Amino acid sequence: MTISIFLQSVLDGLLLSLSGFGLLGRSRGKPDRLLLLLFAGVCLLSRLGLGEQETEMAYAVLPVDHIVAFLFLFLGVLLLNSLWFQKSEGHTLFGTLAVFALYLLLREFSLLFLALCGLTEPVWYVYVGRTLSLFLLLVLWSTGVLRWLREKLADGDPVICMVCSNTALLLLLLLLLFRFDLSAMLLRLPVPVGAVGLLAVCDGIVMLLRQHRIQARQKTAMLEQYLPLVEELIEQVRARQHDFNNQMMAVAAAVSAAQDLQDAQEAVTSLLQNVRLDGADKELLKCDSKVISGLLFGKMKQAELKQVCVEVTVAGAFLRHALSEADWVEVIAILLDNAIEAAGPGDVVYARAAEETDGLRFSVLNPHGALSNVEFIQMFRRGWSTKGEDGHGYGLYNVRRIAERHGGRIITGNEQLNGIPYITIGVLVP
Repeated sequence: MTISIFLQSVLDGLLLSLSGFGLLGRSRGKPDRLLLLLFAGVCLLSRLGLGEQETEMAYAVLPVDHIVAFLFLFLGVLLLNSLWFQKSEGHTLFGTLAVFALYLLLREFSLLFLALCGLTEPVWYVYVGRTLSLFLLLVLWSTGVLRWLREKLADGDPVICMVCSNTALLLLLLLLLFRFDLSAMLLRLPVPVGAVGLLAVCDGIVMLLRQHRIQARQKTAMLEQYLPLVEELIEQVRARQHDFNNQMMAVAAAVSAAQDLQDAQEAVTSLLQNVRLDGADKELLKCDSKVISGLLFGKMKQAELKQVCVEVTVAGAFLRHALSEADWVEVIAILLDNAIEAAGPGDVVYARAAEETDGLRFSVLNPHGALSNVEFIQMFRRGWSTKGEDGHGYGLYNVRRIAERHGGRIITGNEQLNGIPYITIGVLVP
């Protein structure tokens, strides 16, 4: 029995420690296995020192069987997290609540799944349930969900903190309702199944509403940032239109005063040689998004300060594809910022948007020596940067994440333009 309890405590400690690493990050310079042993020790102490029941089914969800023991377990995990991860007080508290919310959700979901499968032997719930919850955690880890939650917790996102706290509290109340006894829970199976299902739906609705509000704020911020640049572009075109009208009046006067056809042709040619709409302005006006037009116009002006020319070609519709306007803005801004920063005075950077059979291809070309496939792959890894400073190296990594999240892919290559080596970096979005 002692070996069985020890093994169960190790599995419980493993789930707690992995949840902690997933939601709070890894602590540099400290061995990860030590935290696993510490969590396993807390679980074992909670069960042997404070446990009152003898049946293993009473500890299938948590290594405790009453609220006092749970408080001891929670405070022990909170203390270890604060010492191990060395985060701020609020981050540690909500991170620990998130750890228990994830732990309880995975464990209760696994046990209820086994119950719905009609399994009755205790070994299924005591060992297979623990193993299944670990497997589900690894699946969440591989999908990037834990990394996203970790970033939101680090930012102190109030909605995420509230969802994690409410989830942990409600799942704990469900255990209290059945006095931490899984056997009693299985006798009234529809109640926990309905409660966990309803909780998952409510959390999903809250997250969707939060995402909708974030997108609305992002769109408002983009409009405020880039629409003035669009207005500047329009005023620039209007000014050229005014000059064009004046030139037309001069042409009419010159034709009327000409003595013959040869004189009229010479006068018209002289007057109209500088009358044309700038190619860059024409391309920007073809874009189906005013925000993206403003962004491109702003980047062209930014490049002019470095004496770099940005030539834009738009032969496709951005808003008809999988990426949202906010995602396009982020992708285009990162690609152009990197290209302009790498370019020198007198260089020409090309930004091209073109429709292809697989979707819209947006690529940026800047002068650079040829790179190998390995070097291109390295550029899109998290933390890669030529600056060698903390806080850099996430731009192209974010571009890759955005493209892959929407079923797209990264485009890279080497080209020669006018005898100058260029590298191409971009995305293809369905």
